Amino acid sequence: MKTIVAVTAQNRKTIFDHAGKCRNFLIYTIDNNEIVSKKLLELSEKETLHHFFHQENSNPNAASSLFDIDILLTRGIGEGAIQKLAMQNVVCYKIEELDPDTAINKLINGTLEAMSPVSHDKSGCSCNCGDQQHHQLIIE
Repeated sequence: MKTIVAVTAQNRKTIFDHAGKCRNFLIYTIDNNEIVSKKLLELSEKETLHHFFHQENSNPNAASSLFDIDILLTRGIGEGAIQKLAMQNVVCYKIEELDPDTAINKLINGTLEAMSPVSHDKSGCSCNCGDQQHHQLIIE
């Protein structure tokens, strides 16, 4: 099963800590637990999640380039953005890992830990955990 994962990477090297303001994302396509492609997605300021979620008179039918992904990995994101992404069928995980390739490999191997807030819709977690709770992530 093919999974598309976006990783916030403002400097294109490390995982960024503000998903809403991030303009550079590393996009990984994973198929059968193998990375089949990795590319850079560069957004304009008006294409950022922050702008999309906070602009006045937002067109509800407009689509962000990030809505085509399955999973978003970042070091920082608010609960409101997580819920808005979930409405677009994007699962978001806040992680501590700094290296994008390491995070993807840990995700594939089932050893990547996420901290709350996490989107519980597809993660399989049904607890009401606090901000310091960690979860193992598994690609479905």
